[in-house]
Amino acid sequence: MEKVNDESLEWTLIKRSLTEELTDEERQELERWLNESPAHREYYDRIAGFEPLDEKNELSEKQYKEDFARYINLIRKTKQGQRRRYLIVFTRYAAVLVVLLAIGVYFWRQKESAMETSGENVSLVAMRGNTQPILVTEEGTQITLDKQEGLLQGISDGRITSEGNEIVYKQVTGEERQAGTGHHTLIIPRGGEYRVKLSDGTIVWLNSETEFCYPVNFTDSIRKVKLKGEAYFEVAKNGKPFNVYVNDVVVKVYGTHFNVNAYNAEKVQTVLLSGSVGVSSLKNPDVERVIKPNEMAEVNVLTGACDVKVVDASAYIAWKEGYFSFEQETLEQIMEKLERWYDVRVVFENDDVRTQRFSGRVDRNENFQGVLNLLQRTLLVKFMVEGNNIIVSK
Repeated sequence: MEKVNDESLEWTLIKRSLTEELTDEERQELERWLNESPAHREYYDRIAGFEPLDEKNELSEKQYKEDFARYINLIRKTKQGQRRRYLIVFTRYAAVLVVLLAIGVYFWRQKESAMETSGENVSLVAMRGNTQPILVTEEGTQITLDKQEGLLQGISDGRITSEGNEIVYKQVTGEERQAGTGHHTLIIPRGGEYRVKLSDGTIVWLNSETEFCYPVNFTDSIRKVKLKGEAYFEVAKNGKPFNVYVNDVVVKVYGTHFNVNAYNAEKVQTVLLSGSVGVSSLKNPDVERVIKPNEMAEVNVLTGACDVKVVDASAYIAWKEGYFSFEQETLEQIMEKLERWYDVRVVFENDDVRTQRFSGRVDRNENFQGVLNLLQRTLLVKFMVEGNNIIVSK
């Protein structure tokens, strides 16, 4: 079996051991790791026995067995590729994995918050931001897209409809096409997400804190849209090129499914799931990098340099599927995502805590306090909550 980093190796082998799926080669690899240190053996025995350390005496035998059954069931669901809801495993190399796996599953079940504050528990106010998108028409009219179906009908002669969490533009031809040639802008606030079906049939998912500008009808020889923030595109084929302009970067679409992230003003990340796209900077318009599925093109907005690397594309569209996915991301990067989704303000008391790295996945509908609790149980960080302000310390 190919040797991978310790954190991945430990978790993979232990998980497969618990579900009795180890191959002979994996079993030998696990034995070698167990024999490397008494601490490894103690760690494995604790996990295999589902020992919640000193808290076990507070559990009834029935509750203990039920929790262990849920634990194994969640592991099996992970193996089947199903989304894990309500369980998240954050890791920071082997040391954090040891601590977290030993106690995380049990403490995750507890109802009482483990928030540490300056002598008292502070009620969490932060939940989700204003989730209602705003549509800005070519005349500058702003429409909050909640129950404005009548108003949408009025400004578009029935060519625009709102269906749940999506706005749909009707494809028109002839005189109707010439009647609507302006641009609309969708503004997605913090805590919100929305979907738009353009007049050509292209579907765009918009993440929180995003602006998207597009024609009511595509009348030019090139379909052009503008983006600030993050969006996932499924571009309809109609014979005309489709270009996305974002922070002095142009994404030219030759295929269909891709994600563009421009939250960071200094870089634009384009990740391809299927088809083909070309990425270029307006600073170097003659240099275009064409990427393949499961590749990411990252353009430095300041210099125009473009770096292409292989990635797991599914992790970059996790937000579209309803969860956060972190893969060795710094705490600062993670908190930036949480700030946008829960509409909070994060303050770091210690600069070095910003660089702590975590991996994991969590439901975007999870209560914010629960997400912080899970991060805090790694024992690497502490959170103090004051209204919508989150203070992070060591």
